[in-house]
Amino acid sequence: MRLQLGEEEQVFQMGRQRERFVRRVLSRSCTIILAHFLAAGFSTDGLFAQASQANQPADEKPSVFRVKYASDSSLYIDAGRNASLQEGMKLSLVNPPPDGAVTDAVRFRGYEHIAELKVISVADSSSVCEIVSSSGEVKPGQLVFLTPDSLVERRQTVQAAEEEKYPIVMTFTYGDPLEEEVRTEQERKQLQESPVGQIRGRIGFDYGGIHEAGGLNSKQIGLVIQSDISHMGGTYWNFKGYWRGNMNVSSSTPPGASTATLTDLINRTYQIGFYYQNPYSPVTIGVGRLFLPWAPSLSTIDGGYLGRKITRIATVGFFAGSTPDPSSWSYNPNQHIAGTFVNFESGDFDHTRIYSTAGIAVTSIQWKVARQFAFFENNLSWKRYVSFYSSLQADEARTSPLPNGGSNPTGISQSYSSLHFQPIPRLSFGVNHNYFRTLPTYDPRLLGTGLLDKYLFQGFSGDVRVELIRHIGVYASLGKSKATTDTKNSLNQAYGITVPNLWKTGLLADAHYSKFDSSFGSGKYTSLSLSKSVTEFLRLQVYGGHQVFNSPLTTNTNSNFVNAVVDWNVGPRYFLEGNFGWYRGTSMNYQQWSTVFGYRFGGYRK
Repeated sequence: MRLQLGEEEQVFQMGRQRERFVRRVLSRSCTIILAHFLAAGFSTDGLFAQASQANQPADEKPSVFRVKYASDSSLYIDAGRNASLQEGMKLSLVNPPPDGAVTDAVRFRGYEHIAELKVISVADSSSVCEIVSSSGEVKPGQLVFLTPDSLVERRQTVQAAEEEKYPIVMTFTYGDPLEEEVRTEQERKQLQESPVGQIRGRIGFDYGGIHEAGGLNSKQIGLVIQSDISHMGGTYWNFKGYWRGNMNVSSSTPPGASTATLTDLINRTYQIGFYYQNPYSPVTIGVGRLFLPWAPSLSTIDGGYLGRKITRIATVGFFAGSTPDPSSWSYNPNQHIAGTFVNFESGDFDHTRIYSTAGIAVTSIQWKVARQFAFFENNLSWKRYVSFYSSLQADEARTSPLPNGGSNPTGISQSYSSLHFQPIPRLSFGVNHNYFRTLPTYDPRLLGTGLLDKYLFQGFSGDVRVELIRHIGVYASLGKSKATTDTKNSLNQAYGITVPNLWKTGLLADAHYSKFDSSFGSGKYTSLSLSKSVTEFLRLQVYGGHQVFNSPLTTNTNSNFVNAVVDWNVGPRYFLEGNFGWYRGTSMNYQQWSTVFGYRFGGYRK
């Protein structure tokens, strides 16, 4: 309410300033200007009265409206140009008061915000609004009102139209009486919108097992959380992401056998956490399993980060946590990382944008220092047409305690650079360069999932992506790789295709093939994914592949796998999920299954 009253006072003061300006102009030019006005039959009292009346705040127009009709993603309200509404204005939606009265007081009574709207089309006496976000049911009869920023925008538009009607004196006897008024009007205070949050997600309990002939056998229980909660409790805290964990309740695992399956490894690549992002605060916070927003090349951490803007374009901060992602180049289950950074950001995506981060970090394994390195990440883009990205890590000399061991001198340990062009929305192409000095420690069982593609090509490569008719997308990448120990260049190649409606069956198909040869291993993989929403409540997905990987990193050189998921919404609030995994490899052969029963919350209309 204080913010709203502040706007009223601001508009009133602007009117008073404009009136003072008229008086000043008249006083400075009284000999000439007043003589002309009086000769024409005007009185100064009438002139001042007209100026004051014309500059009163435009509060006569209503700011609270009623919903006439609502659909899944849009609604109609009973106001349009007659209320000076414009496309792009934002509104908040609330339930009507018990007395059903449509008054300005609705804006200040603290009713729970149900949805955030955006005006997308305006008629004389009605408007169409898009539902940007919602936390409850949207229906006819509810009330909407302009957010503070949109209210100020409407007032400025009305005032600009009114000012065009005033006679403007262009000649002064001396000085510039507009200077003070112009400066005052340009010093606007940014008004803070009450955040409208949304709450939706799923939580479920998991029961399943793993069976391997002559090997591991276990039963497991677990928990599944999928969350998309923004502006918790009207604040700028958000809780978003996906997490799945389990523990053994019975097991007959032989000594030395690994209990980590392909499904378990994929589950570790997800992110979930609490994020604080306030456009009116210089501080950004994240806690959970997440990327460092300013340097995603560092991969996922289990921990947190804190960043603070020190100028309009510069942010400093620090981060710390463990490294749980098995698709990371330097993955180790017992590894921790901590570091600090500085980031510079300028421009925007509609024009030229520069995003640059530099920092230092240290990793430890079992609390013994493993690496001390500097990292750099840069991104330069011009609209959608050109983008350049680079990441680089440079290590201080060390003797590595990693399983590979060895001594590492000071120098660049890894780098990746990419220059891409998108002349039209359906076509993009580019050139890339990848370099790694040390052997990777990611889990090679993830090879056929596509999560390791960014590491398989070394040296220069080129790629192209094309969207064909019916939204069919194709992808290709070719390049030559030559490590210092290679006697000849090797050809790396990858191809992919996505078909959103395979043979008009409604199946979404995605196929990939890759063949590679690098300093740490060679091989190939083929994978295929099929998914379909059978009904609004039932979804099926099957993902399978075959991979060959000849490398000192693993003895599991040849494998086949199939993963299947059935997701069924039982009524408006509950769901059932079934998972099945089949894996056959040189050193691992098992089946894994699980069932999940859970509750869906928020974001679902009756």
